[in-house]
Amino acid sequence: MQRANILAQSFSSITSYSAIRSLNRCALVVHCATPAKWKLPSAFPSGLRTPPISQPPSQPEAMRHASSSPNNAGVQNNGGSAKREPKTGLGSFATKALVAAATASTSYAAYYCATAFLFGSSVAIANGDVGGGGGGVGGRRFDEVTKTDENYGIEYAGFDSYPGIRLDDGTGVATKEFKAASAEVVSKALDAAGLDETGMMKGITTNGGDDITLHPKHAHRVGFGTCPLYGCPFLPMDVHYDEEVKAQLENMRKNSSNQDEKGGDSEDGKVRAMLKSSGSEKAATLTLVGYKGGRLEDQINQDRALALAPYLYRNISPSTSDGGESVSDSPADAGPVARLIGAFDGHAKYGERVSEYVTRTLPALLGSKLADRDATSSAEDDAGEADRRRRDHDVGKILRDTFLELDATSPAHPSGGCTASAVLQLGTRIYVANAGDSRSFVGVHVAPPPGRGGDKKAITAIVYGTREDKPHLSTERYRVEHMGGTVYLPNGFSDTGKGTTRVLYTDPTTGSTSGLAMSRSIGDWDAGAVGVIPDPLIDILDTNEIKKRVVAKLNEACNKDVEEVEIDPASGESSPSAAGCVTYTESDVKIFAISATDGLLDYLPVNAIANHVAKGLYDTAAAINEEGEGVDEKQTTHPLLVCEDLIYAAAQGWQDDKKGRYRDDIAIAVADLEIE
Repeated sequence: MQRANILAQSFSSITSYSAIRSLNRCALVVHCATPAKWKLPSAFPSGLRTPPISQPPSQPEAMRHASSSPNNAGVQNNGGSAKREPKTGLGSFATKALVAAATASTSYAAYYCATAFLFGSSVAIANGDVGGGGGGVGGRRFDEVTKTDENYGIEYAGFDSYPGIRLDDGTGVATKEFKAASAEVVSKALDAAGLDETGMMKGITTNGGDDITLHPKHAHRVGFGTCPLYGCPFLPMDVHYDEEVKAQLENMRKNSSNQDEKGGDSEDGKVRAMLKSSGSEKAATLTLVGYKGGRLEDQINQDRALALAPYLYRNISPSTSDGGESVSDSPADAGPVARLIGAFDGHAKYGERVSEYVTRTLPALLGSKLADRDATSSAEDDAGEADRRRRDHDVGKILRDTFLELDATSPAHPSGGCTASAVLQLGTRIYVANAGDSRSFVGVHVAPPPGRGGDKKAITAIVYGTREDKPHLSTERYRVEHMGGTVYLPNGFSDTGKGTTRVLYTDPTTGSTSGLAMSRSIGDWDAGAVGVIPDPLIDILDTNEIKKRVVAKLNEACNKDVEEVEIDPASGESSPSAAGCVTYTESDVKIFAISATDGLLDYLPVNAIANHVAKGLYDTAAAINEEGEGVDEKQTTHPLLVCEDLIYAAAQGWQDDKKGRYRDDIAIAVADLEIE
């Protein structure tokens, strides 16, 4: 089925998102109230046809984000003997959304899910200042801060891995010595994972070795089984410009909506095999290249993402660190479940090189450190509360060191950088590390208990989200200015909070002043010279704590809302009736994670994103066998399809707001975090 090519930036004649998809397929509708004077339609009139691709405007509007400009980062600095060089010098517009997704019937009827939640709309997001640095340098531990989700009272620990100005010895640029040491660490980690120094499978070559590709035939996934020791990563493919992928997604949607009512899957299994490199029923990632002006064929997607579910880092151990045989997706027997997802938004002229490097290198580098940590500890060592705190700080330091080493070894010369937002699950513990303005979220989906739910609706909510590292935040601004940098604030920002704040620095390739729209990133060495750092903010959640708090809140709320009373015949005393209540248990609560770049988040509310992702991960319908009996439930849609929906909805937001002159790259990764 054809789509309107909003991605070709040729929509001056198109007035409705209905041209993107016709009514005979699943659609995602997002109705947003925004200050930008655009609105996505609430219905899809039929009869519109896909327009031909035309040349986009020859003079595109100035880019929305300085971080997407080719002049945001700079060349490597030299000198110094410490870790860093010596000093040399939006959330979404929308407020609510309505999400529609196709049911499993052949009618493609849409059902709607409101984004308002039972306990309000506030989300536990670290979206402001944090403490002035946590140490972790040398033998010091990080200064841990306890945080609480406002909706459910979920408690979790967090810390800033940056040591603070009082302990820092320079700027955000690594010294030559640290770069050399980091390069050695990275090389050993890649070798231990069965990869060469470019992060590709050993013995596999591409055209000249210089290709950067997110195609299903990506070298990590050759043969759908030849993978690094840490497992087969799901990697994003372009939902629109890869014609084969677009056709496969259309077929998957059709087959998901027309499953054989007798329990068969028709050709759905074959379709899913074709898209195996980007997702499964429990994890997925997709992308869409943006438009920054010029010819369509010259556009470069600088966004990357990945999902490893499972994350078999334990295969990278001292016993197999000599670059052993590659493995399939079979989970390792030892240790609790592990998963890893992340989003990496490249910027500046060669940002795609940095984001690609991080995507290829992160799993091996992080995995080798985790495997080494496991080799020196045991399950008994992590049994007590003090032991768990020590483990959390060990993993936090591993994440911090991984980010710093990625920064020190990234191909950021002469100009390039990327954000890094990653979610690491180790058993019941969820570790989130973030540097930049990409973001990660942890959500819950509570389905009505089977046989006990009555007419209760499922509940989906975000319980945690990372902050955007923006230059105007007080601690970030103080660091930048202390290191000789300047923070640009748009006119009226102090009063309205509107506009994009930037770290100003001199671009060595042009000699002009450029601005980076974030205060932390991987690469961006010239901005690093004036205080932009790679050190991530790290938060630690526990799935048991999340489930316990959510269940307690739901059951408490239900009991408070009961109006009926029961009279004890013997005593005459009255008590609330439980007739209108559903008693939830922890098994009713499902936990999932989302990582996305700002190309998606700028135009979609996070609660609407969570609602739609939960549909792809958890919505099911009972299948019927040949005898007319119910059999195991099957998913009514697929995580890949909901990622596609969300990408197209965000792309429409860019189209309506920028009128085809600019659209940022978009990437998203999602994963179920349930422990079987």
